[in-house]
Amino acid sequence: MPDEAPQQYGKCKVVELLGQGATAMVYLAKHEGLDMLVAVKVLRRKLSERRPEYAERFLREARTAASLDHPNLVRVIDCGVEQGYHYMVMDYVDGPDCLEMLADHRTGLDWQEAIRIVQQTADALAYAASRDVIHRDVKPSNLMIDRSGRVRVTDLGLAKLTIKGMVSLTQELHTVGTPNYMSPEQIRSPSDLDLRTDIYSLGATFYHLVTGQPPFIGKTPMEVISQHLSSPLVPPLKLRPDLPPPVSSVICKMMAKLADERYQSYDELSRDLQNLLEGKEIAAAGFEETSAQVGDDKELRRLLDELSFGTELKVEKEEPPTEAAARAGAPTREDQGSTELAPFGPSDFRSYSPPSGPAGDSTALAQALLKRKQKQKQKKLPVVPILVGAAVLALLALIVIIALLL
Repeated sequence: MPDEAPQQYGKCKVVELLGQGATAMVYLAKHEGLDMLVAVKVLRRKLSERRPEYAERFLREARTAASLDHPNLVRVIDCGVEQGYHYMVMDYVDGPDCLEMLADHRTGLDWQEAIRIVQQTADALAYAASRDVIHRDVKPSNLMIDRSGRVRVTDLGLAKLTIKGMVSLTQELHTVGTPNYMSPEQIRSPSDLDLRTDIYSLGATFYHLVTGQPPFIGKTPMEVISQHLSSPLVPPLKLRPDLPPPVSSVICKMMAKLADERYQSYDELSRDLQNLLEGKEIAAAGFEETSAQVGDDKELRRLLDELSFGTELKVEKEEPPTEAAARAGAPTREDQGSTELAPFGPSDFRSYSPPSGPAGDSTALAQALLKRKQKQKQKKLPVVPILVGAAVLALLALIVIIALLL
């Protein structure tokens, strides 16, 4: 096991390693008290020893998440320290996230399905905001879809645990989030945010869901960030002509660069989302962004210099650019690295419990579940028969060669 980590965390006995990143490992474990499978996220010991403030915040944020109870939020059920390793225990399920679903839908999901995902996410974020919790890292990979089609928002409150570039632990980031979905104010003044920053990130996620690509694409995080600050948003309707114009308008309003021009509450947003599904008039009808967050190039350069992002950061690898973006010079999927500024990102295991009942009728969900099932079968292929088969083939080849020589 990596870092010689313990085999047990509290009452949770490790079954197998599910994933690991620069700052954390995620295990499948059996909770002996509850007699159920759980996901255990463990902070690397070297990190907690070098930066005890991260370990303290890790547990504090876990307790915050544990105090929230909503059907569209992942449940944290325990946390603690085991042999110097800080950990949290969450419900576990083997279900896809929205980024996985998009892998087979390069031009975007069905727009009605995307709206339902955004609706449920908005409900979860509204509940969290009512308890003074801002997510700060809303993105497709943090939106899980269980087998009934229900959205579960992951990593709530954990996005504030940040490490520069996820490689060097010598400097702290001044910002929090993932460049593809960060609001302008989150880039400029991350310590002074309200629920509207999550509305922007949810809008950027909505954009990705219906177009198949993030709203801004660049070769480096700085390019992406500068676009969030100063470049006009290309309405999703221009990338996907079959998209109803009102859907495009709602996304544009959610992503207005000035927070005062966005939806000011989740109630207001939810009404428009429901009206979209019902074909009714929306408050955002005909919305077009009128203001930029940064006034001129000089101010933009100064701001980017202050951010000082690590050069090792790249555009998120799970978000391949469209063919048009590739022709425009965007990096290919193979060239891209991770944009994760938070220690827990899309490579971490998905952790929540699905309700009982039949699977939803989502085509994208069904495809993602089938793909995941096939991968699991491939992982479980027995090694011994394969080796025996290879040995038999080698022996036959040897016999043929000897026969030819004779």
